[in-house]
Amino acid sequence: MELPDAHLLWVEGEPGRGSVSAEALKWTPLGQRGDPVFHIVRESGCLWAAERSLFTAPSLWFRDYWIHILGKQLQPYEGKRPVQLVIIINPCGGQQRGRGVYEDSVAPLFREAGITTRVLVSQRAGQLRDWMLTADLGHCDGVVCVGGDGTFNEVMQGLIDRAQLDAGMSERDPGADLVPPSLRIGIIPAGSTDCVCYSTVGVCDPVTSALHIIIGDSQPLDVCSIHRPDSPARYAVSLLGHGFYGDVLADSSGRRWMGPRRYEYSGICVHIHMYV
Repeated sequence: MELPDAHLLWVEGEPGRGSVSAEALKWTPLGQRGDPVFHIVRESGCLWAAERSLFTAPSLWFRDYWIHILGKQLQPYEGKRPVQLVIIINPCGGQQRGRGVYEDSVAPLFREAGITTRVLVSQRAGQLRDWMLTADLGHCDGVVCVGGDGTFNEVMQGLIDRAQLDAGMSERDPGADLVPPSLRIGIIPAGSTDCVCYSTVGVCDPVTSALHIIIGDSQPLDVCSIHRPDSPARYAVSLLGHGFYGDVLADSSGRRWMGPRRYEYSGICVHIHMYV
């Protein structure tokens, strides 16, 4: 939708002409030809960044006109944007950078978006799942994991187990249908492996993930349940493996102090043990 010729839009004090469509907002300084200088695309690739520009208009009508047009572009996300979030930080994931990633890159964006947060820092393995089973989550719109695949997996296990219990389903029954959790899970990558983040967001970048969470973007995931006799079910979303891969994971779990390099080291050790 082109703006009326009789009106100009000022961006940071410079007049120009702009247009709004379902895909983009464009602005070009007055008298310039060629590509627009100011070009916001709804999804310009995988990597997102927070930007800010000051718009001024010559009249209240023109201001309200732009607010109306931009509001229509945000309608698909109406009711999906979170207001209250629970933030779960794994301080030991990756290179122990989870707390710094959240405080430096993510928390300022959540505050600017007006999102209320409750921050929890895990202290031990299994704590997140136990907390999900008992915590009062009725007040929040979602849970955000700051960590890697292990942190996401633990939160996911707890939320799915809780959904089954609330629905009166047995987590030991392989024939029972899984009940989807009512809460969404956000992922801020800060771990040794971030496969789930790559597969959902397309890039391993904390700011990009935070902006997806802020606007209410979501991506459904297929969940696979694994059952053993007389044992509660386990769930997988990114990958499932056995044999060499399983042995590498088992060996590396005791070497978390090595960071991501533990997978290479454990792979060599398991290979030597199996074939030498």
